[in-house]
This record gives sequence, C-alpha cells and structure tokens, in this order.
Amino acid sequence: MDDPGADLVLLERTYGHFRVVNALLAGWRRVYRREIRPRLSPGRTSTLLDVGCGGGDLARRLAGWARADGLLLEVTGVDPDPRAHAWATRLPPVPGVRFERADSASLVRQGRRFDLVMSNHLLHHLDDEQVRDLLADSERLARRAVLHGDLERSRLAWLVWTVLALPFARRSLVHHDGRISIRRSFRAAELARLAPAGWSVRRGVPFRLLLVRDLGAEDDDER
Repeated sequence: MDDPGADLVLLERTYGHFRVVNALLAGWRRVYRREIRPRLSPGRTSTLLDVGCGGGDLARRLAGWARADGLLLEVTGVDPDPRAHAWATRLPPVPGVRFERADSASLVRQGRRFDLVMSNHLLHHLDDEQVRDLLADSERLARRAVLHGDLERSRLAWLVWTVLALPFARRSLVHHDGRISIRRSFRAAELARLAPAGWSVRRGVPFRLLLVRDLGAEDDDER
C-alpha cells in the first residue's frame, strides 16, 4: 500500500476491506470504551485526531460510537497519501468527521491542537526515527492523551493472518500487505524501549499493542 505505483483498483478495494478487518480485529471498540469514552462529555465538544487515517473507516466509527453514547466528539482524519484522502472524501459524509491531506508534522507547524490523538496500524510503516518524531508530534498536538494502536509481531500472528485473509488474496492487497505489516511490526518490549519516558505499552487481543501517553486534563495555558 505504501508503493505509489500500487494498482489503484486493488488499493481502493483494500481500503474497503480494511473497514471489515478493523471492525473485527483491530480492537478499537474496547479502546473506545476504556480510553476514549471516559474522556468525552455530553456538554462539551471534544476533538480527536486520527493520524494516518487511510480510508477513514475508524474515524467514522469513533464518531458514530460517541454519537450513539450521547457524547460530543469531532474527529479529524489526516493522511498525506492523496489516494487515501481521495477515497476517504469520496464516501458519504458523516456528522462530526472531516478529512485533510496532511501529516502530524504539518499540523504541529500550524499550531493545531486536539484533545486526543490516535493512530491505527501506522507505527509499523515507520522507521525508528520516524516513530520518535511521530511521538514528539503527538505530544505537541494532544491536550489530554495519545493512543497509537498497532499489531504485535509474532510467528503465530503471521500464520493466523496468512490463513484468515486468504479470501482476500486475489481481490485486494489485504492478504499480502497484512503479512508484511506483521513482519514489520513491534514486540511490546521493542516498542517500550523506543518510546520516551512517560509512554506505556499495553497489550490487547488478538496480537495488539497500544502505546499510550496520558497528558491529564491540562489546559493550553498550563502547558
């Protein structure tokens, strides 16, 4: 998917298939209940930034969960890839969700701030220096908390995905790219060593890691 020359038809099918894959396996419903929902309010609009949002399915889903719970949340999904941005903005709009073609560094330069910053399946696309840059950007962008979710590398995860994703093998890039992603992803100890002080790594099921930075409830004037 990172290849600028990737077949556009297969790539767009992949964005569509990830909507199903993320819903079933990414574990964000639990993260929403435990980490995001307690920080939201029915009387004050909170803001959330989804970095590297891809096709935007998770941004839409988070906004929908908050709306169903009677909580006020505005979600901004950003991705520097024009193909991802085109796909995300082509779909019918969802209340409380907007998409921009941008990355975390450009938002920092603009002085943007959000209550919550998160990403899904982004860390394994980056080298160590890029991960550190992303974490630094995230701390500058977030007022309250940062949540970066990703795969946990393991032989079992690779084998399970190889079998589980076979139905997608010829119809999109999900099968092929998923196996590459698992090989490139972190183990918990590796991610903990890479992250600066103040970050914590939490394990999820199945084969999931969540890198968390809790910044409290400080106001802009206090930071």
